[in-house]
Amino acid sequence: MIVPVFVSRRSIEELCYAEKEFGETVVYCDDYEADHEYTVDEVEFDEQDLEDIIDEYLEDILEILKKNYKKKLSVLLKADSGKF
Repeated sequence: MIVPVFVSRRSIEELCYAEKEFGETVVYCDDYEADHEYTVDEVEFDEQDLEDIIDEYLEDILEILKKNYKKKLSVLLKADSGKF
């Protein structure tokens, strides 16, 4: 899964420097090992990402659905039972 990450310009300025080499400007950056925290609202997944997550964590997802969403899941399954 490819995850775009925003790194502030200030962080880049602190970590990177440029040098002229053979007539070209080359940028070097030190290792960047900062911690980043994101809320659920800040994260977006496309359909393929969601399918990959479900494939990897299906058993855990089903357990959570059974434990916390049993009534909603039951209603959904009853409503969809005539469509199959």
